[in-house]
Amino acid sequence: MYLGPAFLFAAFASLFYVPGFLDIPLGMITSRQLVSELLFSVFGLIALAALARSIEFDPVWPWRPEFRRLLKRLGWVGRAD
Repeated sequence: MYLGPAFLFAAFASLFYVPGFLDIPLGMITSRQLVSELLFSVFGLIALAALARSIEFDPVWPWRPEFRRLLKRLGWVGRAD
């Protein structure tokens, strides 16, 4: 449920990336570059927060009990007789 928004916000963040932003002297940064880098930071943090929420709650991760139950139901994990 949270994995989709994580990828979506990561894609938004990639649209606002400014190459070499940390190498630009402060006096030479344009307002457009600054706003773009701020948007990159905001969308990147939202993507990381959504990914963390996904790891905590979504059943698609192998360490979640729901994932193991699904694999057992499908017959992919269990005792080999």
